[in-house]
Amino acid sequence: MTRKLIEDEATLSAQGLDGEEESPYLRRQKAVAVRRRGLSWTRQWAIFIVTVVAPLGIGSYFLTTFVWTSPRFELRSADDIQLMANHFVTREDVATALGLPGRSNGFGLKILRLSLEDVRKQVEAIPWVYSATLTRVLPNHLVIRVVERQPVAYANVGGHVSLVDSEGIFLDKPESAYFDFPVITGLDPKARSEECKTRITLYQDFMREVGAEIVHSGWVISEADLSDGDDLEALLVQGRETLQVHFGHENFLPHFHTFLALLPELRKSTMPLDSVDLRYRNQVVVNPQERTPASSAGEVEHPQTLKE
Repeated sequence: MTRKLIEDEATLSAQGLDGEEESPYLRRQKAVAVRRRGLSWTRQWAIFIVTVVAPLGIGSYFLTTFVWTSPRFELRSADDIQLMANHFVTREDVATALGLPGRSNGFGLKILRLSLEDVRKQVEAIPWVYSATLTRVLPNHLVIRVVERQPVAYANVGGHVSLVDSEGIFLDKPESAYFDFPVITGLDPKARSEECKTRITLYQDFMREVGAEIVHSGWVISEADLSDGDDLEALLVQGRETLQVHFGHENFLPHFHTFLALLPELRKSTMPLDSVDLRYRNQVVVNPQERTPASSAGEVEHPQTLKE
């Protein structure tokens, strides 16, 4: 038995050496790389355009067409306007400036076709509007924040009394508003805006310097005449006493203090006073009222000068 096994082993060894008979066990062969051919750039771009760009383009076209033509994106009336920081300007005023009706009647303005710069100029053309900023709020609202003009006095122009601001812009008085201002005269609405503004500035300087002082002294500024750019002439009232006072164009407070210092002397005069001129240093020129026809003939009243 043992001999038989030895002979079989020898036979197998000989066959293995000769290579005449294959081994019952297979060896793993080396993997061969397979080169796969990918899509070209042209095909990739074509697929991208067909699957992404084309649907987005078509969708954008229909969306844009809808937004530009749909009544949903239209301003139709004053109800579609939101007005902010206003006191006297109304939504109806803005709607009128834009050509919109007070209530919707089928006509509308395409909100995306509006030029905000043009609309701003239309809104600022409203007399009470000093400046405006606008914002679109889709689908169909326009938000407008306004800065309104601030009146500084009443202005009597040709018998018509209106308000006027610091730039000489005349404003109609709102029905529900109340302003405690003097009335100024001597403004020409046809004059250059620079000239009108200069005279308003003279009035503002006067009020800023002596307005509170005059009220504290018991006098009231009823009117201010700006006809002469070098001489502000104010009508002062205290009880039944009324005086036309020339203040000049500067040093308003010292002039008024001179007036107060010489006022007791003025009141001693038995002559009714027409005006008081304070334009000269430390003295007051008093102009008496003209005599009525019933006054004695031949009597002439001359200006008096009082020194402090």
